[in-house]
Amino acid sequence: MLLLLLALLADAPAAEEGQATLQACEMTPNGWVCHYSMPAVTVLVSPGKTIPISPTPPTLAVPAPTSEVDKAEAARQARLIARCAEATWRSLCLPGERREAKRLKEETAKRDALRGQVTTLLSEKKCEDAVKVALAAGDLPLAREARSFCAN
Repeated sequence: MLLLLLALLADAPAAEEGQATLQACEMTPNGWVCHYSMPAVTVLVSPGKTIPISPTPPTLAVPAPTSEVDKAEAARQARLIARCAEATWRSLCLPGERREAKRLKEETAKRDALRGQVTTLLSEKKCEDAVKVALAAGDLPLAREARSFCAN
């Protein structure tokens, strides 16, 4: 299979402007995954015609990262969610990116719901219950935040 792929690549003509070029392929447990370099896209519109443009993606609540690596990963995840979580068939998202974006979006929604529940308990001056809810959900940073809020 690999030899066939290499033979096809060797016989392939040079990439023309406006054509995707193959960067690399690898075998995964789910099958072959190939990465392509996509050219810039230019949209031409005739006079009197308009193209609907979707609004900017919503801002997502991401927990505060502690290091530069965490900050970079949080930024990557936020971009992935904004780009691929609700992507249409025309978008440039791979199926794996779509699945990861949906999973990350669900995790973010759960984290936001938990934070809302803890905040509600704190507003009702139920500090111990707020800490218990955060701990029961396994969110130690939120439990520490609730505990420090109650100490003040």
